[in-house]
Amino acid sequence: MARLSQSRATRYSYDLLSMLWHKSPNLTLIDIVQLKMHYTGTLAEGGKQFDSSRSRGDLFEVTIGVGQVIKGWDEGVPLLSLGERATLHISADYGYGASGAGADIPPNAALEFDVRLVAINGKQSFYSEEHLATFDTKMNAWKVKELKKYDEKEAFKAKKDEKHGGREQFEAHLTAEVASSVAEINVKPKADW
Repeated sequence: MARLSQSRATRYSYDLLSMLWHKSPNLTLIDIVQLKMHYTGTLAEGGKQFDSSRSRGDLFEVTIGVGQVIKGWDEGVPLLSLGERATLHISADYGYGASGAGADIPPNAALEFDVRLVAINGKQSFYSEEHLATFDTKMNAWKVKELKKYDEKEAFKAKKDEKHGGREQFEAHLTAEVASSVAEINVKPKADW
């Protein structure tokens, strides 16, 4: 669980990038900052919910470490691993401070955010049932396209016959490819996001 407190020293973007790089060393400085996540924000005192991407059904897309969000997020979110769900406890000075935010967040309010880091630079750790259904449809459309190409293009057919032995074997190969690709998708019910 990521926990922030008043005494924590401010990290700069370089430190943020360094932390993320250690978790995913193949990422570059340019790649690291685009995140997609779900969150539910509540007041620490009383637990009143003031915002939730889950309620809206849309992932929140943000660049972390460049001041687009409150300081508590800029410092707390980089502590998460891809796919991790945690609660960020954010003191008022790392949130909206003495000014608060509109009618929902009073001045000097400590905040709690239930967050799940869903994607870094488009790389997701899991998908929804809807994502899986869409992917399955696309994979089966690809299979139909490949079979049509097999039926219509002699050179393509000859190449596939040489490799697979005939249309039936080529179709079995495509079916296995679709099944394998679909099986690799890590699905979580949206309620768990």
